Amino acid sequence: MTIQYTTTAHTNVQFIVTKSICNANGYLLPHILFNRIKTIASYPVKELYSGPIPDISDYTFKMKKNACIKDKITVQAQLLKKHPEKFTVNVWVTKKKKDSKVQETLASALLTFSLSEKNTSYPLVS
Repeated sequence: MTIQYTTTAHTNVQFIVTKSICNANGYLLPHILFNRIKTIASYPVKELYSGPIPDISDYTFKMKKNACIKDKITVQAQLLKKHPEKFTVNVWVTKKKKDSKVQETLASALLTFSLSEKNTSYPLVS
């Protein structure tokens, strides 16, 4: 089975870290960030499925730095590649360094979504 598609889906989502998603010390809770990453990672693949998007079948997640209250965070997700049985999405989380135009990476993740003939909207070619 071969699946043909032409997409370079890329998504950028920004949010501001608030007190409600931080610990007592004012740092963004890692599980909150990971939940946002999972949600945003599904955006580039939504159009590839005719039904509900399946759960993530595999992932790697690396937290490099913390974010604090009032930090403006950007989560970027890009559809990387398609295997015969899965889609892979690369996600990175950045924030602007203070008094600079440079973005620093806070976290990165690689997530995999299962692919099957019954839940994809792309034409299948044998």
